[in-house]
Amino acid sequence: MTIKHRWQRIIIGIIIGILVLLLLLTIGGYFFLKPLVTDRVSKGVLKASDGLYQLSFSDIQYNPGMGEIVIKNANLRPDTNVYKRLHAIKKAPDNLMLIEVPTIKLTGVNLLQVVFQRILDINTINVHAPTIQVLYKGLKYNLPPDSTEQKTPYQLISKFVKSLHIKRVTLTNVDFTYENRQNAKPKKSTVKNLDVEITNILVDSASDRPSKKVLYADDYTFNIKAAELPTKNHFNTHAFKNIVFSLKNRYLSIEEYHLKPRASKMAYAKMSGGRNHTEVILNNIVIEDIRPEMLFPDTKLYAGSVRINKGLVQIFKNKAHPVLERDKTGEYPHQLLKKLDLPLNIDTVFINNTKVDYSEYDPEVKLTGFISFNRINGKITNVTNDSLPLAKDPVMRAQFHSYFMNRGSLDVAFTFNIPSKKGDFTCQGQLGNFEGTSINNITVALTKVSVQSLKINKYVFRLKADDYRVTGTGTLHYENLKATILKVNKDTVEKKPRFRLFKKRALPTFVVNNLVLKDANPRKNNQLKTGTINYKRPRTKSFFGAIWGGLSQSLFQSVTGTVKD
Repeated sequence: MTIKHRWQRIIIGIIIGILVLLLLLTIGGYFFLKPLVTDRVSKGVLKASDGLYQLSFSDIQYNPGMGEIVIKNANLRPDTNVYKRLHAIKKAPDNLMLIEVPTIKLTGVNLLQVVFQRILDINTINVHAPTIQVLYKGLKYNLPPDSTEQKTPYQLISKFVKSLHIKRVTLTNVDFTYENRQNAKPKKSTVKNLDVEITNILVDSASDRPSKKVLYADDYTFNIKAAELPTKNHFNTHAFKNIVFSLKNRYLSIEEYHLKPRASKMAYAKMSGGRNHTEVILNNIVIEDIRPEMLFPDTKLYAGSVRINKGLVQIFKNKAHPVLERDKTGEYPHQLLKKLDLPLNIDTVFINNTKVDYSEYDPEVKLTGFISFNRINGKITNVTNDSLPLAKDPVMRAQFHSYFMNRGSLDVAFTFNIPSKKGDFTCQGQLGNFEGTSINNITVALTKVSVQSLKINKYVFRLKADDYRVTGTGTLHYENLKATILKVNKDTVEKKPRFRLFKKRALPTFVVNNLVLKDANPRKNNQLKTGTINYKRPRTKSFFGAIWGGLSQSLFQSVTGTVKD
């Protein structure tokens, strides 16, 4: 097997380091149990590492009848002074490792076979609660990863045995830290509560020949059953369930991702200073064709595809509390992607069976209005913020099909110019035939307008936007538009049912229906009114707020024939 990438060297370094340590402890444990083993094995580690690493442990227990070995409190630490000396003569390694293990248990160990045949077969190795820290700094004088002079794992163990086979290795509750010290500001990545399973490790004289094995094993599987991380503002929590990564198959699956607000919908605005309550649940996420060589040491995520097989996004605005007004310039989706601390390059993101709800609570009438986009399916291509892929193609593209209010078919396409300093993007789409009275779910509660009749045949729009302005056109094809203007019935606002909350405003309703709103588009003379969009985006408007600001101009022109500022 040829070792081509640094990530392979890191994984092999960790695994083989542990295995050689166990091998020394196993042989030493047989011949020099307890007091003598400490001296012999520690000296062996010092010699093998040119004095760089020091090994210590508190106890070794061996049961010959069961073939079981238990090692307590094993620690492997580098000597920084020795590292400086090795660096001075250009022999220091790129990686330094610090390993602490409370308990290591080996089963099925036949030491007689090790002594007389130099073959080490082990059924299982269980490593509980290890703390592993890898410090990386690439040194120019070190051999390249694909150099033929680089020692193989077999060459490392051949001094002790001619064959090493382990059926199963498990590391439970691992605390792993990888720190890249290549730049002036170190970048640290930490994973806690990690479980690792390695199956059928085989290292012998034939191991370096081409085979179906991955790093001398059938597979390396990494699993985190549950993890929670607070957001930077501590108003929400990122929660993950059952994260599994297979090195052989190069895929990662997440059973569930949940962005959990730390307060109820009604209480969140008060706690967060007027922010919207946003909850996101994504199920059955699968990342395929991951390139592990990009993870180490560069900490980049390169993958062929990401699939989200089910999702729910719920955004709730409580108008009972002052809205948090802040500058949202630079917060379009592709601008946030560009700012992401993790460089990534994903060919395609597939989104399936997802629902997005937006709702607002009006304290005057104590009602919540909502709109929804149901059964969203689509894909996003060229999802990247890394410089090399962007030089080849700077545009991220997205296409979605959904149902507005679970009724009207909606197709939308976006293009995002990722390197653009102004956040340039385009949006075009078409909303199909549906009954317009369904929008009463939001218009009655929030605008006190009830749509009595409206048949929407289609709405076609095309936008071009940046941080400062949205331009384009939109045409609403409709017929039989009638609306009722309402006012709050303060005598019954505390009572139910809902219709008693409002009274009809007769004169405004007559004026709107006869002087303001047009009954249909095209008009009776078959003239089709197309709305022109020229919307100056307020700095406090979000991505969707900017889009809606532009669309509302075209809708207003389509139904009234007049221009809305």
